[in-house]
Amino acid sequence: MPLLFPIPPRNKHRSALTACSVCRPCRARFLKRAVRFSSRLARRFTDHKNQKNCYSEGIAYPWNLLFLGRACNLHSPQRCASRLLFLLCLLPTSLPAHAQTTTDTSKPYATLDRENVTYRGPVRTAPEPSDGAAVIGMIVPLTGAQQSEGKALLAAAQLAIEQENATGGLPSGKRLELVARDESGPWGQASMEILKLYDQDHALAILTSTNGASAHLAEQIANKISIPILTLSSDPSTTQANVPWLFRLGPSDTEQAQAFCQRIYRDRALKQVLLIFQMDHDGRTGAIEFEKAVKTFHAAPPQRFEWNVATPDSESLQETLRANPPDAIVVWSDAATADSLMPLLQAALTTTPVFLCRKATELNALGKGPVEEFTIDAVTPENTPASQFQQAYSARTGANPSVAAEEIARGIHAIAEGLRANGTNRVLLRDFLAKERGQHDRDGTNAAHFDAAGNDLQPFAVVKLLQTKP
Repeated sequence: MPLLFPIPPRNKHRSALTACSVCRPCRARFLKRAVRFSSRLARRFTDHKNQKNCYSEGIAYPWNLLFLGRACNLHSPQRCASRLLFLLCLLPTSLPAHAQTTTDTSKPYATLDRENVTYRGPVRTAPEPSDGAAVIGMIVPLTGAQQSEGKALLAAAQLAIEQENATGGLPSGKRLELVARDESGPWGQASMEILKLYDQDHALAILTSTNGASAHLAEQIANKISIPILTLSSDPSTTQANVPWLFRLGPSDTEQAQAFCQRIYRDRALKQVLLIFQMDHDGRTGAIEFEKAVKTFHAAPPQRFEWNVATPDSESLQETLRANPPDAIVVWSDAATADSLMPLLQAALTTTPVFLCRKATELNALGKGPVEEFTIDAVTPENTPASQFQQAYSARTGANPSVAAEEIARGIHAIAEGLRANGTNRVLLRDFLAKERGQHDRDGTNAAHFDAAGNDLQPFAVVKLLQTKP
């Protein structure tokens, strides 16, 4: 068998001090050329066009390395190195076979079963308050820039509590009581208030606002202290973490984005869309979900415009609208930001429809201009408990309830049903909420119904603002 690599000659002038019959310069030169040759051979092994020639060389060359240490009369360390180099040269022979294999990456290698989200821990009962009330906690913004949204949600929750107590309260004689705490302030303020609702107020369940950050804090705390959380946050990840204590009221950002795309690209056959989103956690999450939905409809990607509340750039927005007038506008922001954006959009474009996410309509101050404004709302037929709540809310506050206000009321009714059925036990209340209880409004209270993963089963649709309100 011919040797493809020259073997260094024996040193005729072997010194008594050397540990090998090959002198040091020859040994260094040999190792350097061996490494260079092996790297060249490894590259040729991965060449599919010369695969046949590569194998013919690969069979001859490694065998030379196997006997190279013995032919050079190397001692054990050098002989082991040559044999290791032989094994490394054999390794690339299996690379082409692996390179030719194809794997299907369209499906994940593992999925979580959303239908089997459950709690298997011990059954705990909440401490009984001295006044005999069954407390439902609420964490909303009561101060700061979003206090108007928080007060509207608080009014809706209080009205729902009064409606439940008017029916006689709980079978044990306890009456429902609402305790609200402020989530405004520095980051982490909401977590402290949630713990106070649990430890000081002895809340049996807690409702949170549309703020995604507060919802995630409540999610982590609920998983530790075992208390049901009903959140208005539309972040889809809230019910994807398989936390058995969290339930979302209303559709997620993913569901809203799909509904918007259906109306824009299928029903109206519009092409160019401008996506305006607020530069915060909720705004970016909604924008990502909308862009994902656009891809499923095989439409052109929307034009993005980031709106910074701290430094609003209305001139750049107006320039964007003039330079490339869109066929439709999608706004993903909070209610205060949407209220400041709508006058700019109405002044620039009077015939372009605007689609606002559920959170953007929380103040219920839109739908008064010439521009068509659409949002996501629940499907509520006439003469139902939902329509009766709308009338009662309008009579008390003088304004129509927002989508979030109606959903808070549905959450209160669901909690009240669970407490009537199982008593003041948080674990049994969680099991009641996680159990699908039949058709919507069958119980006559418009209570929220959830699946096992905590997703709201309420049907919804894209509606024009103020069109379905009393």
